[in-house]
Amino acid sequence: MKNYDPVKVGYAVIISLVSLYALYITSAFFYVLILSGLFAYIIYPAYAFSLKFVKNRQISALIPLVTIFLFATAFTVSTVRVLLYEVSKILEIPNTLNGFANINLRQIIGLLEPFISTSPGELTQSIGSSLNTLVTDNAPEIQGLVFKVSSDLTILTVELAVIIILTYYLLVESENITAELPNLFPDKKVGTIFLTELNHIYHNLFNVYFLTCLMTGVFGGILYWLLGVPYPLIWAILTFVLALLPVVGAGTVFGLLALYYALLQDYFTAAALLVFGTLFLSIVPDFIIRPRLAKSKAAIHPAITLVAFAAPLFVLGPGGIIIGPLTYGFLLAAYRTRKILVEVGRAEDEMLDDETVDDERFGDERFGDEKVGAKRFDDERVGSKSFSEMISETVSAEDSRGDSIDSGFAD
Repeated sequence: MKNYDPVKVGYAVIISLVSLYALYITSAFFYVLILSGLFAYIIYPAYAFSLKFVKNRQISALIPLVTIFLFATAFTVSTVRVLLYEVSKILEIPNTLNGFANINLRQIIGLLEPFISTSPGELTQSIGSSLNTLVTDNAPEIQGLVFKVSSDLTILTVELAVIIILTYYLLVESENITAELPNLFPDKKVGTIFLTELNHIYHNLFNVYFLTCLMTGVFGGILYWLLGVPYPLIWAILTFVLALLPVVGAGTVFGLLALYYALLQDYFTAAALLVFGTLFLSIVPDFIIRPRLAKSKAAIHPAITLVAFAAPLFVLGPGGIIIGPLTYGFLLAAYRTRKILVEVGRAEDEMLDDETVDDERFGDERFGDEKVGAKRFDDERVGSKSFSEMISETVSAEDSRGDSIDSGFAD
């Protein structure tokens, strides 16, 4: 081979092997990297909003991260307090654990003396011996379980710390990353179109979806508070979390609450939860809020959104709710990019055909009068459009088409 260079081939082999090894040693952190990128993408609007006022990228990246951390901490503390309070109320009920806490085991067994043949002392000793044997025989399993739980908590803590740090740096370097991404494609123009479509699709799948679910949780909290449901903030957050799951949805929360109040024979609250929950937590978010938030962006059919979020759950488990939309969005962006390129190519062909016809029509005049021909040629060139202009018009047409689809969803 004429162009064969053993040095370049050696470099290529070494780089390929090192790249594969890097992927291997990073495979355990793939989910961490994906979650970091997703979180950075979702909270980027908050970062951009803060940057307008703070004018410092580091501080602007810390503001949304610290806000989320404080909110999560407050929610965790309040939830634990509520659980402890409810458990303490349960333990205050007679004939429960609290009622028996001060009763000696021998006294309890003594109450059963008329019904058993073994004396209370022997039975107490037998039960204690059995418990001691149970703990002793299963000590290795108990130690292994404790060690596994502690190690899992340690790994989870490290992963959360890495996600927070990576999210911070992704936000700080977001402008540089955005500028360099098109250069990764063999054709920069094609890469620009693809990334534009991908941004519109991911905005619809993640940002709009997240904001819609967040507003659903807010509406749920207001509804629970107006109806006198205890702990409306916790139920609102639970509504927001379950609204993120398309198969489950917010209806699970207000539906179970309605069933609970129906069992308590509070039929007014149960009916109000069903009616207003269906209206403000299902119909309004899906058919009014989401289309309005997705306006001026590439519209996605609700069936595709449902499949993208729901189907991967049965294959990949909980991680499918993230991997699924990423995969479907990538494929949809590739399809729309090809569609745009085909339309641009067709427009270019039509322009070339028009120029050819004009050349034939005014050919004699150009040969007869070079000045007139040159002027005509200049006029035609001024009227023509560049490749980038046609791409911009085509992408705008796609966005306008998305607006019409969104309006159809809203109607």
